[in-house]
Formats: sequence, structure tokens, C-alpha cells
Amino acid sequence: MKHSFDVIIIGAGAAGLAAARELSGAGKSVAVLEARSRIGGRIWTTHFPDLPLPIELGAEFIHGEARETLAIVQAAALVAYQLPDDHWWSAQGKMSRIHDFWRSMQRLLQRIPSGAHDISFAEFLDSQRNLSLRLRKLALAFVEGYHASHADRISAASLRASGDEEEGQRQFRIANGYDAVLQWLRAGIDPQRSEMRLGTEVTEVRWKRGEVAVQTRGGEVFRASAAVITIPLGVWKASDGIVFEPPLRDKQRAIEKLEVGHVVRIVVRFRERFWEEDGNQRLFVHSAADRFMRTWWTAAPVRAPLLTGWAGGYEADALLAEGTAAISEHALDSLASTFGRKRREIDALVDSVHMHDWQADPFSRGAYSYTGVGGQRAHAALATPVAGTLFFAGEATSSDETGTVSGAIVTGKRAAKEVRQGIMP
Repeated sequence: MKHSFDVIIIGAGAAGLAAARELSGAGKSVAVLEARSRIGGRIWTTHFPDLPLPIELGAEFIHGEARETLAIVQAAALVAYQLPDDHWWSAQGKMSRIHDFWRSMQRLLQRIPSGAHDISFAEFLDSQRNLSLRLRKLALAFVEGYHASHADRISAASLRASGDEEEGQRQFRIANGYDAVLQWLRAGIDPQRSEMRLGTEVTEVRWKRGEVAVQTRGGEVFRASAAVITIPLGVWKASDGIVFEPPLRDKQRAIEKLEVGHVVRIVVRFRERFWEEDGNQRLFVHSAADRFMRTWWTAAPVRAPLLTGWAGGYEADALLAEGTAAISEHALDSLASTFGRKRREIDALVDSVHMHDWQADPFSRGAYSYTGVGGQRAHAALATPVAGTLFFAGEATSSDETGTVSGAIVTGKRAAKEVRQGIMP
């Protein structure tokens, strides 16, 4: 079996697959080493023959006009449909429509000073004295949920630069499942110039200019002229993560300025769509008071018997501390109160519950990255190649599409271009 290649790619998520596709297409021999027994990283799609939509345990939405992802959707003849801008507020079991959700969020975020000394979003929010209680709760839920962040750690400056109102409103879902994007990327990797090794955990990267030796937990050593590292930020930060020799001091300083988002996501399948009994499909429902799970969403506009609960930041930490069984119980309690139902009514309608603990997953160690206070340049620093030999990709290396599949794909293609410029004659 061949162990010498032009390029070694560590990780078979969207970034790694995009890099492998580009490099093998350019005539380079590549080895893709993936610790999991599957491709996809933090994309994990489960299909059921009796459901109109698959269940996503990881990434689900396309955020905004993500050109790279939507280009794949078109090339692969997939179905991506835009979600309605439909938000509801649940207080004491009663629902009311939020007519200006994105406008309110963007107007608030635009108050964050530009060019000033960076502060956390929590500090910024505390300084805003004229906000309604509902807007304050929505803003905190948005920052800790949408960005999977801890409000007292996330850079306020990074949120101010997060995009315009119209861009934020556009959300898409892939009806075929996000794994269809992965399959398209993988299908374009030249089989004559590539080797895909699943269940192959990298433990050490020894390198010098123009030479890389990658060792796996099984004792194998793969050699190449260059390596593309696409590991998640949580793995970068882990004390027992991949060892680089010589150490990458600049990368260590960069990751200290970045934070790993914590998320609990639970998908509940029901026997009927009880939330449509009043004639409203609804999409996103935000709870006024729930302490564990403040956001739920439906499959709208598709009529599927699925509700997804989402908790980020400190809410996620509180749930994770209690274990999987407790998470399910708290989630169903939250769902009952949010939708104004008795818990026994909910229990009688539940068909199945689906979740994955990304924080405990040794090959992710969290959800997606966000910018810590004072860390606006850290994503770019993590992306910078080293000695024309080590190259870096993944959503944490994207400065403008952090935390997204599109960001992962773009950075994978960028790293491949850097490799070609660095090692091709």
C-alpha cells in the first residue's frame, strides 16, 4: 500500500474533500486521512424511507448567498429551497408573530462601535439601556444560539461585521440532505491519484520545509511534500490533540484568540404535526422563559413531523453537564411549555428522539468556532501557510464565513490553490 504522496490531507469533512478534489484534479497524488469511519466531519445526515426530509445531526442550513455551496447544489442537481422569514415568540404558552426579527437584530448589532476597543457581546448588551425585555432576550438567544457562543466571550466587533439584514434573512435547506454535497465533492476526487483512509487517526505531524511525515495511531507513517490540515478548532485546542514537531507557535497564539462553540441539538420526530392545528406552519419559535432550550424550529415549508430544539453557549453547557437522558427530558419539558401543551400530551405523540454530543466527540470537541474578544485577525492567522509546506483549511480559518459549510469549502479550495502555487513546478 502506497504511503508516499504529493499532499496529505488531514480530515475528510467538507474542507478536506474540497481540497482533495481540487488537488487530484490538478494532477497531484493525495492521501486523505480521516479519523472517523465516515466522511463529512460535522455534517451527519440520517435518511428514513418514511420521512420527506432526512434528519440532520450536524449542519442543516445554507446561510445567505453562499456561492460555493449553492454552486454545488446546482451542479449536483440538488433541491435547495429558501425558508420563510418566519419567527414566533412564545410567552406563557401563547404564540405571537415576530414581524421584524432580522431588522431588530441588525439594528442592534449596528450599534456596536467600529474601531473601538473590543469588548464582549455581554458587555455591549449591558450598556444598552433602552432595549425592551423581549429584544434583550432575543438578542442574547441569537448570539448564544445562532453563533453557538458564550456571550461573555464572543467579540462584539466580530458581530458588527456579520453581514447586512437581507443577507441574514436568506436561509436555505437542502431537501436531499447535506450529505449529498459531500458525495458530490467525493465523487470528483480522482480515484487514480488519491487514497481515502477512514478510521485513520493522525497523532503526530513531523515536518520541515518541503517534507512532511504524518503518523497515525495505528503506527503507519505517510509522507508527502505538503500537508493540508482541516481539523476543527476543538481538536486544535485539545491537550491530547495532534502533536506538531516542530511546534506551531503562531498557530497556538491564533487559536488562543478563538473560541469553540457549544451546542445541544435535538431532533424529535412526532406521530403528527400538532403545532399546525391552528393553521400556522411556523418555522422558528423563540421561548420567552425557558432556561434550557430557547429556540425550536419546524421543517416548514415542508410538512414533516419534525421539531428541532437548539441550545447554545451556557444553556448547552448546563444541559451537557446533566447527560444524554436528562437532555431529552429537559428538551421535552421545554417543548411542552413553548408550544403550550401538557407534557403527557407531548410524550404520547413522540415517535423518536435523535441527537449527537459534538462536544464529547473526540474528533470535533465542540460545534463551530467563533471569534473571542480581541481575536478579529485570528482566523486569518490560523489560515496562513507555514514554510510552503503546511496549509490550513476549515471553517475556523475563514474570516467571513466562520462556522459554515460554505466557509469550509471555500477554505479547502483556497488551501489547494496555495499548495499548487507552492509545490507545483
